Amino acid sequence: MIRRYYIITRDANHSFKENYWHINYCSCNNVEPLTEFNETKESLIATLDMPCVEKEKIEVTSEEKFIRVFAPTTKGFCFKRDINLPFSTYPEKVHATFKKGILVIEIPKKIKHFKVEIK
Repeated sequence: MIRRYYIITRDANHSFKENYWHINYCSCNNVEPLTEFNETKESLIATLDMPCVEKEKIEVTSEEKFIRVFAPTTKGFCFKRDINLPFSTYPEKVHATFKKGILVIEIPKKIKHFKVEIK
């Protein structure tokens, strides 16, 4: 989240000058949300507690062995969580839902072996 602030000043000729700068509130005020993991045969379910967050501002990115969650809050700090996965996954099949300050991410496991039926 980048906020732009404007300063309007008068110079020696009494004309107005407009300056601005960017302030990124989330660069050093990152907080790791409380996280709970539940593992099943098919997937890993991560539940993150993220109060004071708007659904539209949450960013969840997934890779084959990595999930990153980033969300600015209305209180001036940001939630950031990097989840290193002990298994491979299909990044395009990761699902996330957000309701009442709780983010639930379902991460399916990539099946590496199959049971062969004997005929």
